[in-house]
Amino acid sequence: MPTFESDNSVLSFLGFSPYAMNSESFESESALDPTQAPPQPLAPFEPAGAMTPDATFCRGLWDRFGMPEHIREHSRLVSQIAHGLARAGREAGAAVNPNNVLACGLLHDIAKDFTIRHGGNHAVLGAAWALEATRNPVIAQGVMHHVYWPWAVELETAFLPLAIIYADKRVRHDAIVSLEDRFDDLMARYGKNESIRARIRISQRQAEAIGSRFSSLLGTDVNACSFDSGRLV
Repeated sequence: MPTFESDNSVLSFLGFSPYAMNSESFESESALDPTQAPPQPLAPFEPAGAMTPDATFCRGLWDRFGMPEHIREHSRLVSQIAHGLARAGREAGAAVNPNNVLACGLLHDIAKDFTIRHGGNHAVLGAAWALEATRNPVIAQGVMHHVYWPWAVELETAFLPLAIIYADKRVRHDAIVSLEDRFDDLMARYGKNESIRARIRISQRQAEAIGSRFSSLLGTDVNACSFDSGRLV
């Protein structure tokens, strides 16, 4: 596990944005209740020239940015879960491009190793790299917000980022696990004080809310799904 000089270093490594989750908000954790969040002000769209990269292109970016093998395996599993949700969601009538979701899952931690070695927020930097490589703001938004979604949990307008958040919270290192196991691990590794623990608890509540929305849409308990080979089983 990397070492950190300050609480802000821990939070940046985890991907929490200080401007979205300021210290005053955590005087009352209910201030960031996912059921009380405001609506997303503006949803991104794919402009002319944007690309939806396939897995080969994404693996090329892994090579370009020197992604270690263990982060590659984590990203592969996250993309597998998110892509499964997207395919099932489209069959249920959701307006989602499963190929964008697959690409975002593969790229969500593209900057993780760089920020471990040099500092910074891996979600913010990764979003910039993804946007530069794909010209696709929909994918970049998913990378940017794969840790925490600052707006209402609404699949109608934010299917992709919510699928990536949920999938990421179902993968511990290189294994698909329950939300409870994933957050127990985060708490054990990073929850060194109450401020950080509060952020982790809020993130868990949001992941549970996202899982509930997907379960309602798909008519199955996604928290009970193993996502073997990307299937909802």
